[in-house]
Amino acid sequence: MAIRLRGLKAWFLVSGCIGIVVALVLALLASTRSLNPGLLLTLWPASIVGLSDPSTLTAKILIGVYEFGGNFLLYGVIGTGLGLVFRLGNRATTKPNP
Repeated sequence: MAIRLRGLKAWFLVSGCIGIVVALVLALLASTRSLNPGLLLTLWPASIVGLSDPSTLTAKILIGVYEFGGNFLLYGVIGTGLGLVFRLGNRATTKPNP
């Protein structure tokens, strides 16, 4: 039962990019208006690290990489799982009956 990894890589990359877009939109919205913390932590869980209030430029960069990279990985893994389920479900429906 070999599964092509090429398609799953695409699911991971596209879903991860969607995660970064979601984080950017939430960061822009949070800077202009108050957001529900439950919504913010559900869609962007790594944003809680931003509460540490870094003082140096290096710390700010590391926290930004952690926040956005964490969202990329989270959304990427979820998207890969969905792609896998979609592929397995699609394979099961296209099998010829004996």
